[in-house]
Amino acid sequence: MPSGNAPTVRQRRIGSALRKARDHHNLTVATVARRFGRSQGWMSMVENGLQAIAPDELSDLLDLYEIEDGPLRDSLLHLATHKPGSWERTYEDRISAAALDLASLEEDSAEIRTFQPCIVPGLLQTPDYARKIIALGNAKHPHKIKALVDFRISRQRVLSRPDPPHYVPIIAEAVLHNQVGGDAAILRAQIQRLAGAARLNHVELRVLPSTASEYLALITPYHLLSLRPPGRLTVSVGDQLTKSVFVEDEAEVALHEETFELLLSATLSRTASLKLVHEIASRP
Repeated sequence: MPSGNAPTVRQRRIGSALRKARDHHNLTVATVARRFGRSQGWMSMVENGLQAIAPDELSDLLDLYEIEDGPLRDSLLHLATHKPGSWERTYEDRISAAALDLASLEEDSAEIRTFQPCIVPGLLQTPDYARKIIALGNAKHPHKIKALVDFRISRQRVLSRPDPPHYVPIIAEAVLHNQVGGDAAILRAQIQRLAGAARLNHVELRVLPSTASEYLALITPYHLLSLRPPGRLTVSVGDQLTKSVFVEDEAEVALHEETFELLLSATLSRTASLKLVHEIASRP
């Protein structure tokens, strides 16, 4: 994970939960710091996501705030315990902190929900499909393309591990017909990859039909990641032109979840979505 004073989504999520707990007890940063034996500066850094906190110290703080055993406590301690995997250390000098945060959260998710109106989701892309998309956005930086493609494909292992997350990607019907790079062979291979993934028990691919295109105006591409162990910690990540936006405010996340359910209500059923993908995949 990124180091230094760049806040990671994990640190921000822990910090916001601690700040909310402190406010609930009407305590000042100075009071908590004094009781906890730490400086005000350290406490402020933790609450702002600028300072990592050790699991044992976090446990003591949660005791101070009377947060008992349960989903919230378990999830926060899990976030604090996480250690970067070897692939994160491999890519951390070449991949943005936001991309590393997203991939790290994917690995710790019990459920991943994704809405993609224009392209196949990254977790389901073939290398050739990913390369065409990534190359277009990095025409001025061709030396980055291979690392970015390798990184995107490496993220996909989360779906093939023994305990994969429940994955619910919603894609617009047009995605099944949109060629990348003007190459029909790339799209054909990509649709076949989708058909194979959609047969997995933990993958619930849903297609938003073209007859419901008004739903495309609801929200831009985004992901909802509900972290292990199952609890109350869900992060929404929105894709924008130059950055990814991590939404951690519970009210905003709840709104994004409601929007996803609305999108889901307009999609074809899981069976009908799979049938459509298979029909397209079987065309010569």
